[in-house]
Amino acid sequence: MKNLYLIFKELFYSLTGALGCFVIMEILRPGMVLAYININWVLIFWLIIGILVLTINDIKIKINN
Repeated sequence: MKNLYLIFKELFYSLTGALGCFVIMEILRPGMVLAYININWVLIFWLIIGILVLTINDIKIKINN
């Protein structure tokens, strides 16, 4: 459970950084990222991973108490 939490947490951080970079690139040059990557799918995956991180963290806290 601890390893799974760590993997999802690191994946969440990397997706957050990627989304930040994509937004900055789109602001600087509109259409630059959207021509190659559909940001909507990255955002949906980011949300799913975020929910999993929160859920696993909650389960981990309940098990330790």
